[in-house]
Amino acid sequence: MVLALGVRTRLTLFYSAVLFFMLAVFGVLFYHALGLFMERSITAQLKDEVAFVHSHMQTENGTARLAFDPDNRQQAYLVHVATRFYEVFELPSGNLVVQSEEMELLGVRPSPNTVRALAANPGLADSQLPAHRLLFDSSIVPATDGRNPFLLRIGIPLDPADDARREFLHVLLFLVPVGIALAALAGWQMARRALRPMTNLAIAARRIDVQRLSDRLPVRGTNDEVDDVAKAFNETLGRLENSVGQMKQFTASISHELRTPLTALRGEAEVALLEARSPEEYKQVLTSQLEEFGKLAHMINQLLVLARAEAGEIQWAEQTVDLSALALSLAEQIEPLATAKGIRLTSNVQPGVLVDGDANWIERAILNLLDNAIKFSEASGKVDVTLSAYHHDAVLTVQDAGIGIPADSLPHVFDRFFRVEPSRSKNVEGVGLGLALAKWIVEKHRGHIEVQSQTGNGSSFTIRLPLATIASCSHVSN
Repeated sequence: MVLALGVRTRLTLFYSAVLFFMLAVFGVLFYHALGLFMERSITAQLKDEVAFVHSHMQTENGTARLAFDPDNRQQAYLVHVATRFYEVFELPSGNLVVQSEEMELLGVRPSPNTVRALAANPGLADSQLPAHRLLFDSSIVPATDGRNPFLLRIGIPLDPADDARREFLHVLLFLVPVGIALAALAGWQMARRALRPMTNLAIAARRIDVQRLSDRLPVRGTNDEVDDVAKAFNETLGRLENSVGQMKQFTASISHELRTPLTALRGEAEVALLEARSPEEYKQVLTSQLEEFGKLAHMINQLLVLARAEAGEIQWAEQTVDLSALALSLAEQIEPLATAKGIRLTSNVQPGVLVDGDANWIERAILNLLDNAIKFSEASGKVDVTLSAYHHDAVLTVQDAGIGIPADSLPHVFDRFFRVEPSRSKNVEGVGLGLALAKWIVEKHRGHIEVQSQTGNGSSFTIRLPLATIASCSHVSN
């Protein structure tokens, strides 16, 4: 079982670990630096004492003694300090000539062989005695009368350096746990304060459910990372609210659109079964039902196309399309339908307008606009189709003089299943999917579609598509 630690705990542990590491590194470095500094200081003091003793040493008649004025208190004190751990040996015999009282009390007396070895390699060396750790300096003192030289050995305690290191270690061992504990406490409080906005966001987010998608997380206005998270979450909530709204609208719309033809089919079937009818009458009932089945199949096919389009499953044939020729061809195809309804269809198409895309899907988008224009135009009305190249875009407009669209409905005309006031379009067939499909097709071609309309003054739908690139145009001409 893996123990899951919260962010607050992990931050506190991180602060504590960083402080522990810093204190440990600082402690080790300072411990060694302190010892080195103390030993250098002690070594310098020992050198001074050795130089002082050499300057007052007199050797004659096979003996060595310190010559100084006992009445000079300062000089006497310096001699006393310098000779606290002091001994002189005759060379080459290694016999002891003189030894300080403290050295005698410590019972330290090197053997003649050791003395000769020290004389052969004079210098500094430390020695662990029963009560002290001493640093000794061994040096040769020549005899002034030409006789055998002497070995001068002066020591100085290393206890101050050892004590300083030991005291520092004790302080460090006390301060490190206390410092880490204080750092952990401070880190815990800092993490709590730093994470409080995130906690508030979590509380606010838990209050939001499907029924409250209009709620938003609070933004403090500090423009920090927490505000970025809140803004991103609010943007996601906005998209989710829009999607859920579309789902609700989709469910309500499709339920309504399916219920109407199914109710009609059921009613016709029940009426047909109430009494015996002639084969001709049954044929009429079945013909009417086939028409309703056709409407259902058309609606379902459009739904499937939209679903496949949004899922990215539509096969796309990218090529250069002569939009001018396509627009004229579609106007000719739809003209009989317009004439049958008493509507005059005109076209003003600039020749040679080329775009990149799928000709079949572009045709479907234009047909949807033409079909809507004719359906919502009254008899003796007029529908105009214009196409021109403007800057880097192909601009195709389908304008009618029909019933128009109310201003409050304009933002929703490209939504699925949206239909302008049922009372205004109750005699017009359709389920409100054509414009949604047209919008998807246009945007798939890196273009955009817009509408302008006024109630009673008709509507104007405009498609803007990027003109074909030079490379694709030359490819077509070749």
